[in-house]
Amino acid sequence: MRTNSILHFAALLAVTACGAERPETLSDAQRRAVADSVAAAIRSYEGALSALDVERILSFYAPDSQFRLIENGEESSFEVFASHVRQAMPALRRLDAGFDSIQPHVLSRDVVVMDAIGRSAFTDASGMVARVRSTATMVWVRGPAGWRIAHFRGESGPDTSRTR
Repeated sequence: MRTNSILHFAALLAVTACGAERPETLSDAQRRAVADSVAAAIRSYEGALSALDVERILSFYAPDSQFRLIENGEESSFEVFASHVRQAMPALRRLDAGFDSIQPHVLSRDVVVMDAIGRSAFTDASGMVARVRSTATMVWVRGPAGWRIAHFRGESGPDTSRTR
């Protein structure tokens, strides 16, 4: 849990250092509205995963030099990540993916750090199913194209906790 606290603090410092003299003050209602809009983006992202829609999946990520993905200690740029998704998705017959225990941390109207537990069941062309459980921390940034994941850090492994 200490790593998540450090990440949240670092994200807050980055937001406050990027031009604003003071952090934005939001009311509880404004925070809820921002959190709800990110939750809607997450549900749409889950839909793209389940539809195996490669380009729609990738549209949820910020395709710029600031993007970072760190999964199980391995860092990837957007280009490397996109290449992996484009290669892996066509080999799947089905993908059941979703996030549980979503905890949004609203930093401003346009920046949210989200912690979640992910569970996925990947079914390949032969019918073999691989179940994966992951923990994820994502920095969602709202821009002209809507909410995008600018940073993703996750740890994943086999899911033996349930048969989704």
